[in-house]
Amino acid sequence: MSRTYSQTIDYLYNSRPYGQIKYGLYRIRELLERLGNPQKACPIVHITGTNGKGSVAATIATVLTFHGLKTGLNISPHIVSFRERIQLDGHFIKEDEVVHLLEEMQPALEKMDAKGEEYSPSFFEVVTAMSFMYYREKQADVAVVEVGLGGRFDASNIIDSALVSIITSVGLDHMNILGDSEEKIAFEKSGIIKSGCPIVTGVTRPSVLRVIEETARNLNSPLYAYWRDFNATGRSYSTNDNIFDYYGDRTLENLHINLNGEHQTMNAAISLKALELSFGRLGLEMREEALRKALGQIFWPGRFEVMHVQGKEIVLDGAHNPEAAKVLKKTVERYYPGQRLTILFGSLDDKDFESNIRALAPVADRVVVCRVPNHRSVHPENVAGVWKRYASNVEYIDSYREALDSLLKGGEKRFLICGSLYLVSELRNILTGVKEYAGRR
Repeated sequence: MSRTYSQTIDYLYNSRPYGQIKYGLYRIRELLERLGNPQKACPIVHITGTNGKGSVAATIATVLTFHGLKTGLNISPHIVSFRERIQLDGHFIKEDEVVHLLEEMQPALEKMDAKGEEYSPSFFEVVTAMSFMYYREKQADVAVVEVGLGGRFDASNIIDSALVSIITSVGLDHMNILGDSEEKIAFEKSGIIKSGCPIVTGVTRPSVLRVIEETARNLNSPLYAYWRDFNATGRSYSTNDNIFDYYGDRTLENLHINLNGEHQTMNAAISLKALELSFGRLGLEMREEALRKALGQIFWPGRFEVMHVQGKEIVLDGAHNPEAAKVLKKTVERYYPGQRLTILFGSLDDKDFESNIRALAPVADRVVVCRVPNHRSVHPENVAGVWKRYASNVEYIDSYREALDSLLKGGEKRFLICGSLYLVSELRNILTGVKEYAGRR
């Protein structure tokens, strides 16, 4: 059956239920075998981490593209459009290409569905397979692939080897699935380490790093750790133009990057170390001129992204877990010292939103809480109730559109939207006028 793009997206969200976690590799392995193992078509940079993996993925992909390599980028979740999940050389996959790939995959899906629910591939498994098919079809030189959840049993971990594997950070998130300590979560994320393939990490806490070191040692995989084997220092920070020095195989001074926040200095260092290793394994040279151009052109929306709309300065940042919220507070203090901001906040019910609120309260002036456009936002009024324990000026507006309108029409010249990537995604598209069909969120 031939579908339109909107019908294709509806199928992916509803017939391959979005948000339904099916941990394990046997389904994705069978699906890819039925599709001719497209994951083997090009070398892969594989990235996991509680926070920072998206920034690192975008940075690496941009630098590879600026070196003339046809570069795939597979990310999750999306901010702008479903098509953002599958990119080539910085361009989103086209609507008709999404339709075509699903049609090509349909016979394999029907055969697996017929075996029963246990064998029916999930939304994420289907989209992961779709990305590998796309990069094979486009004859990509390299693909940068972001883990969806954890690492060991994530659908993306079907690859046999990697140019380099990356664990950006380890923090407490998805504890009901990955474990209730950073050490247990580190074990799950270490599952992406491949035998003999180098691993780069930004983890510095000794007890957590030891977990990664043990896995790397058992697999004979050389490990490069931030501050121990490479590092970076920030020189200056200003919106969309931040300067740092990198110390790795070589020293690179006065590098300008458009990603905002002190934490992006570490993310950039992780990216550069991984790039040094990747270029070496590809038998190529990383050119300083191309690198410098690429760092100023990274597209990574919704992560301390600053935009100006209707005379307002609006900062968008997901900050959907406690560690990310702490980083957001620090970043607000770095770029707006001594100021407290109006915050438009929404959170999913299954997140540790009280820890996020506690972290952000010191930089909050007025707070507007709204419902997140997602089925996991069940009791947003409870989120507002928690905010009232930490801030004196809290208002609850159920509709996220009405909440945004109230701030655009209000007296504040600057405000921050945060707490959920789903909220940031929806409001960003409203602010930019994007009318992208996104399906059910």
